[in-house]
Amino acid sequence: MSAAVLRLGACTWIYEAPLEETLTRIAAAGCDGVELLGEPEMWTPDAVRRLLARTGLAPLALTASCKVPQTRRDLAHPDPSIRAEAVAYLVGCLRFAAAIGAPLVQMLPSGESRLAPISSREQEWRWSVEGMQTAGREAERLGVRIAIEPLNRYEAYLVTTTAQALAYLRDVGSPQVGMTLDLFHANIEEPDIPAAIRAAGSRLWHVHVADSNRRGLGGGHLDLFPITVALREVGYSGAMVLEIAPPEATLPGGSPQVPWGAVLDRYVRESVAALRIVLGPQAAG
Repeated sequence: MSAAVLRLGACTWIYEAPLEETLTRIAAAGCDGVELLGEPEMWTPDAVRRLLARTGLAPLALTASCKVPQTRRDLAHPDPSIRAEAVAYLVGCLRFAAAIGAPLVQMLPSGESRLAPISSREQEWRWSVEGMQTAGREAERLGVRIAIEPLNRYEAYLVTTTAQALAYLRDVGSPQVGMTLDLFHANIEEPDIPAAIRAAGSRLWHVHVADSNRRGLGGGHLDLFPITVALREVGYSGAMVLEIAPPEATLPGGSPQVPWGAVLDRYVRESVAALRIVLGPQAAG
């Protein structure tokens, strides 16, 4: 059986630019699609569909933004009003995704940057599972899937590894809820990334791509080849989406400031080219 053809994309949030400019730059870098920031109030579905058609990009996913305390989007919080707000926000993202034709919304089981339980881990796990089950029912009605993402221990606490993500998915028990593997976070938390991919198997629905230092591919020590072999072995058919955050704002030695956009465009362009080489015929385009 031939391997699935994978679409390559980039996240809009890595650009500090209006959406039209961002999509134009992502398309110019050679991407097939885009992962949009999950802020349904920022745009209308019609406007987004027009921009996607103009740039030729496919809507690959929405990224639900769950930074706390900047937002009250925390499925695991002891305050029931905060949990309810997080569920309502996720449902809003699901409805926006359905309206623009995006197949998936990515969501965190707990608030991003909260590194410890407020009550107990066990109770917060149960609250998060219950909220995800509620959202999963709406996802099923809409025909959109949810992918939870393990973040590294310095950015979250409830689900940080593939093993924890799979335990969470078992407790949620919804056919609409699977997982994302972010290669940057996995580089920190997983002793063996290809083994984590094999463990996730058919529950792996989305992949975020950056090198070990979150630069573009080739800027760190991530070994991409065995990762793509493992993805092929489990029959992965989702997208591979670049989520790059270049750490450099200036060159060494007091050189003039490097324009952020130029660095980022180069990283995205070079990373797409690297993915197409290692994926070969499996890469869309």
